[in-house]
Amino acid sequence: MAVTTTASTAVAFTPSWGSRLAGMEGLRALAALAVATVHTHDFLTGGLAWGPVGAAAGVALNGLMLFFALSGFLLYRPFATALLDAAAPPRIGAYAVNRVLRIYPAYLVVLLLVSVVLGVANRIPFSIDGADRGPLIGRTTDPLVLVTDATLLHTLFPFSMRTGLEVSWSLTVELVFYAVMPLMALAALRWRPGIARGRHAWIRAFVPVVTLLAIGVAAKVVKYLLFAGLPEDSDFYHHWGANWYAVLARSFPVHADLFAFGMAAAVLVAAFESGLVKPRLLRVFRGTATGIALFALLAAFILPTMLRDTAVAAASGGLILVVATPASTRGPGILARALEAWPLRSAGLVSYSFYLWHLPVIWFVGMHGWAGPPTWAGFARDLVVVLTVSLALAAATYLLVERPALRLKRRTDARAGALASG
Repeated sequence: MAVTTTASTAVAFTPSWGSRLAGMEGLRALAALAVATVHTHDFLTGGLAWGPVGAAAGVALNGLMLFFALSGFLLYRPFATALLDAAAPPRIGAYAVNRVLRIYPAYLVVLLLVSVVLGVANRIPFSIDGADRGPLIGRTTDPLVLVTDATLLHTLFPFSMRTGLEVSWSLTVELVFYAVMPLMALAALRWRPGIARGRHAWIRAFVPVVTLLAIGVAAKVVKYLLFAGLPEDSDFYHHWGANWYAVLARSFPVHADLFAFGMAAAVLVAAFESGLVKPRLLRVFRGTATGIALFALLAAFILPTMLRDTAVAAASGGLILVVATPASTRGPGILARALEAWPLRSAGLVSYSFYLWHLPVIWFVGMHGWAGPPTWAGFARDLVVVLTVSLALAAATYLLVERPALRLKRRTDARAGALASG
């Protein structure tokens, strides 16, 4: 299942724990492309209706759910292995350092360029009666807002809601997950720590998964009940504006279940890697995962609105499981190999920087009147411009900021000492 990397790409491709799984960068690329496509349509070609494919587009292009599921899968996988095998968990100190190096260097550089130099940041929060405060997009002039943006605390307060890089609210959710998930895994490890490879080990590995799923669904129900009595014409304001309702809507508890499906996939992949799932069951294993993904996608069309993201995240978990498990003992399946194609793998490498850059690029195009007409031809032109410019900026940010930071990452498993002395 591991993919051998060349020396030039080892920093990018090699995880800080275990072996690399084929297709993960390709999945990141698909998620980033989906998010950019939706935002280009909504913010540059907003007058263009999806028409009869609208519902399908809303489900298929929900790339953020795939990002969340991927985080759950990749970060929980070493903890799941420890829970199933009663092995040593990842080193928490190194894990924390690696998470900071992964998120903050590129984010701070892009934020400062966008907020101070280019002037295409969300400078103030959206407010129903705040039209006289000036344009929403521009340079950030409030030092306190800039500080909360830089520390990724901005979605915790109404006065800084949706400021800075608009997509960065999801990074705050990610950061809370980074902190909560290891604590839950370590707590599960303390439950009957001598048990391995038995029923209790499986229960232990799934306890954090079920807990986050329950938290997410419960928080969504609470959010639905709180929002039910609000005026419909202020729905956007209450989801994204300067108010405490928006703080709840952007919070980790409301999104906790979206990580759980990737975590569930991590448990099953760890079970296969540990020999708890026999190779002869691979066909059934992958078939079940495919069925789960397809069923979840269909459910997204009929479930209440508050659970549609949950259904898409479940489909993403099934997709990740299909990609991460080999088709046979000889190696990755067709889908994983397709996702290893150079264009997808390269786009996946810079997907984080691309995610940070694509909305400022959209704002820049819109502010200068370069957007196309609300036609499919205009949308296609806008999408090409946004993807091209964002990828170029992302590649530069990756080479100059991300890759040097990634070289500082530490191994989090037992091989750390051997690698350091080798």
